[in-house]
Amino acid sequence: MARQTPRRRAWTGVALLTALVAMGAGAWGLQRWAPFTDEVTAPSWPGNVAPLVDYVEEATGEHFVDQVLIEYIDQKADYVARVRAEPIELTAADRKADLTDEAVGRALGLWAGDASITKMHEAMDGADPIPVTWLADENTIVINTKSFLTELSPLLRAELTVRLTQALDDQLFHTLDRIQRVPTSQEYQALVAISVGHAVWVHDLYVADLSDDDIDEYYTASDEGNADWADATADIPVSYQAIRSVGQQIGPGFIEALSEEGRWSVAQALSTDVPTALDQISLPVGKYLRRDALEPVTAPPGPAAAHVQYSNQMGPFATYLLFSTGLPLNVALTASDGWGNDRYTAYELDGRMCVDVHLVADSRDDADRLANGLNGWARVRPKEADALVGRNGNDLYATACDPGTDVDQSVPTESAVQQYVARAQELQFRADLSGDPSLAECVAVGFFANYDIATLDGSFDYFTESDNIEQDCLNTF
Repeated sequence: MARQTPRRRAWTGVALLTALVAMGAGAWGLQRWAPFTDEVTAPSWPGNVAPLVDYVEEATGEHFVDQVLIEYIDQKADYVARVRAEPIELTAADRKADLTDEAVGRALGLWAGDASITKMHEAMDGADPIPVTWLADENTIVINTKSFLTELSPLLRAELTVRLTQALDDQLFHTLDRIQRVPTSQEYQALVAISVGHAVWVHDLYVADLSDDDIDEYYTASDEGNADWADATADIPVSYQAIRSVGQQIGPGFIEALSEEGRWSVAQALSTDVPTALDQISLPVGKYLRRDALEPVTAPPGPAAAHVQYSNQMGPFATYLLFSTGLPLNVALTASDGWGNDRYTAYELDGRMCVDVHLVADSRDDADRLANGLNGWARVRPKEADALVGRNGNDLYATACDPGTDVDQSVPTESAVQQYVARAQELQFRADLSGDPSLAECVAVGFFANYDIATLDGSFDYFTESDNIEQDCLNTF
């Protein structure tokens, strides 16, 4: 499996589910301090990159203070060799950890059978890289094209806006170093989501501004790349890909909602007021702007006779994926919105890998919905999993064990992932359209609470239904 340096590894989610991604900071005192001169040398850019730098700076309200090197490599094989990290041999400890994670995923019902973590990584690392890569360790953006004299294709230009935004944010907010230092998995996922989301948001603005001919060329190339990625990762469970890439999918909606409040709001979220969990990314008004603090939670200790492997967080998205296996998708999504915090403990007992989960709700009503979600999940677990659930007020508990590689079980579907992602995209679209993120979130939440998209067919009148929900929201404001 190809391992990457820590600064590169922080961004592996950028090209997972879709290979080719579908504030004022100028007055914040972020320019380089030059104590012995009145002049600061501005970065200079190659001719085919400079217009994209201007676009990124205009879109974000930020400005580069340091030069980013631009490298051109024409031949694809040479480009891939340059940007792909060298594979290293896995240690026995690495392989044992992968086996543990595989069993934990089966115990929770995220995947079934002999899904191999090692092979999943190999498949993703072996897929063709996108044609523009930011090598953060080297402060270099590498472009798969001939030279600074080459007219860049719409796809290369759009991808450059992503990498330039990432590099710019890292200069101003030290995003990569901070991603490596966050103390919990939810803070990690949230910071990755807003960092990647900001870059994809700029990309989306740029693509929307393309001419009709450039749009056609862009989507033709993008679709080809996405098809190649889908082929390379076809055997990877949907839930694994989704957990790795969900931030990329929902982050732009968060940025759009905050940008309607003002660029300063985006800058704060990237620096001094970073979200602490993915639910704040997916519901930026109800969970972030009206801050919904994490509930206190303790990790289950594991049975006395067990060998504890580790403790971690599932988070609201993984919680939703579990619920989606046993409830209609709209019901599962509404239930997971009541997530207040969680910890789970993975342990080995009598030769089996098991997981104990402690889930805390935001309120009593949320606890009722979370309990419904856990009960639905438990009902569809195979008997070999020995699933149990319990409740004490707003604290909910669940236990399940690895049923083994030969047992079939209900696992999250592509439709389940789309239910979660599409709500964030609806929020982004409506926030941009109306300029009112509160109204946009009300409509998006209402629509996806009412409808399971897996059950909708061609006769469904989306516009009428969404307009009715919008009117209901307006009546309550």
